Amino acid sequence: MSNLSPIPAYIFGGAFTGLGLLSFVAPKADYEIFGLPLESSPPGSSSADKKTTAVPADGIVSPMVYAKGLRNLCFGLTYFALQYKGLDEAVTIFSEVLCVAALGDGLIVWLCAGEKLKSKAFSHWGGMVPFVSWLGWRLYGN
Repeated sequence: MSNLSPIPAYIFGGAFTGLGLLSFVAPKADYEIFGLPLESSPPGSSSADKKTTAVPADGIVSPMVYAKGLRNLCFGLTYFALQYKGLDEAVTIFSEVLCVAALGDGLIVWLCAGEKLKSKAFSHWGGMVPFVSWLGWRLYGN
């Protein structure tokens, strides 16, 4: 029987699941939270013939946001499944791997979002603080 509390894993699972669902129900808001600008409209196209989800004149939502949403949804469901099965070591390893995703997401925002949104990278990196603290506790606090 493990002495690790399952509650943080379920909280992180819920957070990732929620972020994943947000991509589907409010993709424009997901862009803002992630820190990337909306996509530019293709030259010569009107909102009537767009294959992507239309939003106001400041840009369109790329279908890629749905891929990101599915990724986050899978991350959340993985936390739930691993924790439910009591695979504590797998939860820890999975969390370590997700730190790489958070670093990468921040780097993407830093390099691609432009000067106005560049600082949003710190929300990805800053969000790692409780995550890494929890990992430290899991690895060295027991």
